[in-house]
Amino acid sequence: MRTPSFVVVCLLVGCDVSPRVIDSRYDAGVSPSDAPGLDAPSFDGGGDDGGADTGCVLQDPSTPAAWVPVDTAGPAGESVSACLSRVGSLTDVRLPESQRYDVTTFGGPGDEQPVACGGMDADGTWYYAANRQRFACGQRVRLVTPDRGECVVVQVADLGPNACVEEASGLPIWDVSPLAAQELFGVTSVGYSEHRAVLGAPVGSANGLGPCSVPAAPDLAGFIGGPCSSDSDCSFTGGACLRASAGFPSGYCTVACPTGSCPDRAGSFAFTGCAEMGGAPNCAARCDYTLFATGCRAGYGCEEVPHPTNPSLPDRRVCLALECS
Repeated sequence: MRTPSFVVVCLLVGCDVSPRVIDSRYDAGVSPSDAPGLDAPSFDGGGDDGGADTGCVLQDPSTPAAWVPVDTAGPAGESVSACLSRVGSLTDVRLPESQRYDVTTFGGPGDEQPVACGGMDADGTWYYAANRQRFACGQRVRLVTPDRGECVVVQVADLGPNACVEEASGLPIWDVSPLAAQELFGVTSVGYSEHRAVLGAPVGSANGLGPCSVPAAPDLAGFIGGPCSSDSDCSFTGGACLRASAGFPSGYCTVACPTGSCPDRAGSFAFTGCAEMGGAPNCAARCDYTLFATGCRAGYGCEEVPHPTNPSLPDRRVCLALECS
């Protein structure tokens, strides 16, 4: 894996002609023309240089890598039930880069069942979901419709869906409570063949379960990954502003993470992660397609980076400053 560079290449005198390839993502169904200003935005240095336009053109984000379901090696035309009998409890742990999923439902009256994470059953009375193979028990996740018009926060409580179901769907799946489906689609029962689409991203545990909202123009203001011109704009303990003059368009709120731990905040904010940034381990906004068409706010791209203090932990996808082309 390439070691990411955070050295600014766009100076007031112009741009480096050697472009850096950024792993930034458009979510499913969103093209550059659907996100005005993101095709080739100019980098305006902001407050530190008096707002003068540098003439730098930021690189275009690219499309997400396609998610291909696990091949269970069954015969052509095999039914889902026959596949289930053949493969047993096989599940897929991979996350789609676009955060695009289909939805199904389980539990509720007449289908009450215990869940793998323990605690409350899947009885239809709360906002639970399966996906334990991809996320930890108790992880809260924001699910939104592709137009970001409907939003609900669910909690991971069970394992599944089975790889056979995702193979038949062609997409990864969130298997959710009837209450969650009602909030998203106005129905309480959904099957994989209906292909009801959502975008899904983890959120902090302080987010309440149930209906939520996504602002029309989120910018993470006041928290990690949000814009700033001074440290005082970063309204959290230890908050610091990585300034536009240092190569962070419109500034970037962060906090040092020498132990690898980063805080999260309730509301329309991205999940956070520790990353090497500004020459040291600092907290970054994780890529979040439930908030942004490219996964990140304007001027930033989605990049996969290693954990800076514990290489044994999984790589994370965070929002880093785009550079000039």
